[in-house]
Amino acid sequence: MTLTVLIENTAPDGLVREHGLSVYLNYNETPILLDGGSSGKFLENAKNVEVDITDIRLAVLSHGHYDHADGLVAFLRTNRTAEVCLRPAALDEHWSDNGGRHYIGLSEEVKGLLEGRCRFVDGLTRLLPGVWLVPDGVDHEQSLVLEGENGLVILNACCHAGAGYIVRGVKEAFPGKRVRALVGGLHLMGQNTHCLGVAPGIVKNLGKWLFDELEVGTLYTGHCTGDPAFEILKEAHPDRVVRLTTGLTVEL
Repeated sequence: MTLTVLIENTAPDGLVREHGLSVYLNYNETPILLDGGSSGKFLENAKNVEVDITDIRLAVLSHGHYDHADGLVAFLRTNRTAEVCLRPAALDEHWSDNGGRHYIGLSEEVKGLLEGRCRFVDGLTRLLPGVWLVPDGVDHEQSLVLEGENGLVILNACCHAGAGYIVRGVKEAFPGKRVRALVGGLHLMGQNTHCLGVAPGIVKNLGKWLFDELEVGTLYTGHCTGDPAFEILKEAHPDRVVRLTTGLTVEL
């Protein structure tokens, strides 16, 4: 399988960035989109990295926050056939108190476009051979899980339920399978990506849990992880932590 980050909070020269996340996957020659970022900017990056958005027939919304969903407006207008899989609670109102109470749920525009184009799932769901959706303890959040020759690849865009709990739940759903990679944000930043939102010891303990106890092979992380948390994880596990950034392509 091949994974390409279409948009993230950081980007090299020649690609655009925004607060959000969108990932393109080619799994056994099946193109899959996970999330659409905050706007339609990921479409510009897709062209630059030679990803044809119109070929995608399956999209997944990881959870009901605007920085992952509102870019689907541009996607649904460009791609007229893809089905978007989401949990029902993703359409509920969602608010944040970080930096003052404000709305972070889906826009009415994307909700309208999803009508007739979405598939509601709520439970362990097989989408395709080797492609699964696994819900977690947050009622609107789910992981996209791919079976590979070297183990499972878990994509959970923000890990609001806690990365360790999410990985543990996936391992329980797939007994005997190792986790080759965990991909996504870890929700460890403060009011912005330059701030740490939890104590440093919590980040260190999470790394030990993921790598030593749950035996995750590699962590590909960015977005809501934040720079300080990333550096703590990278320092402790230099060969097993990779920064997500716009344009990153990984063969798994």
